[in-house]
Amino acid sequence: MIGIIGGGVWGTALAKLFSDKEVLIYARDQKVVDSINDHHFNPKLKYAVLNKNVQATNNLEEISKKEFIFIALPSQEIRSVFESQHFKNNKSNYIIASKGIEIESTLLLSDIIRSLTNYKSINILSGPCFSDEVAQNLPTAVTFAGDNNKTYRSISTLLKNKRFRMYFTDDVVGCQIGGALKNIYAIAAGISDGLNLGENARSALITRSFVEITRFADYFRAKKETLFGLSGLGDLILTCNSSKSRNTEFGIKIANTKPENYIDILKSQQITEGYYTVKAVNIISEKNSINMPIMKSVYNILHNHHNIEKEIEELLSRPLTEEKI
Repeated sequence: MIGIIGGGVWGTALAKLFSDKEVLIYARDQKVVDSINDHHFNPKLKYAVLNKNVQATNNLEEISKKEFIFIALPSQEIRSVFESQHFKNNKSNYIIASKGIEIESTLLLSDIIRSLTNYKSINILSGPCFSDEVAQNLPTAVTFAGDNNKTYRSISTLLKNKRFRMYFTDDVVGCQIGGALKNIYAIAAGISDGLNLGENARSALITRSFVEITRFADYFRAKKETLFGLSGLGDLILTCNSSKSRNTEFGIKIANTKPENYIDILKSQQITEGYYTVKAVNIISEKNSINMPIMKSVYNILHNHHNIEKEIEELLSRPLTEEKI
């Protein structure tokens, strides 16, 4: 009934969450598949002991036949997986639990799935949640977005865990934007922490980052109230205030690192989505004249190798203006 594409920490946490039912995880790594099937354990997620309802496979045809398919892949890898012919033949309900925007096409993840699959419904699961805490059954609240609430009702019925709360919205676009862009600003928050700029600076940074997210969302005609909810402001607050975030951790590490060493840091940790998403957001913002100075500074630091202190100085030297959200 339930398939999960992605054998990492998030995919495994989701599998544990729905393990009252039969769950099949797709993973490319044969060691992960064997560990889940033989020992009910994914070595990538130390907190999760899985029951016998959770099995794993590296066969895409097998996973494509599931009625509900959760996508927990790095955003830039989604297209390569779903170009498989298996997804053109089977109608499934897709729940995108990944966060990002494709660089090459600048498409939202829902648009990628829409173009490549014979879908029954396309939905989004997003919000402030660390995988390890979900796996530990700690209280968590997220947003579930879909064009209608039919799949939401079905998933809610399958979910027996009362500590994982899902709130519904029909704003598929807004739900994705909040989840994707917060990773960019978490890198900025990490840089601020790494340079010991203080609590005042982080608070101001998060607030002004939220303004930029709402500007971007407004261009896509997303609902502003979605951005003030769990998948927007909630996710931004969590990610920017915790060193458990890979994006924040990356920002802390690069604050006092030479640009030529950024790639080595990226390779040393799990996927840092903000590093890639900022490329797509920069393209969109430049093309459509969306004013996003903090995002632009992060882009310049990461991809143009601008001096961090000079970028901060430019941000602080911007003309004062009226506060609007």
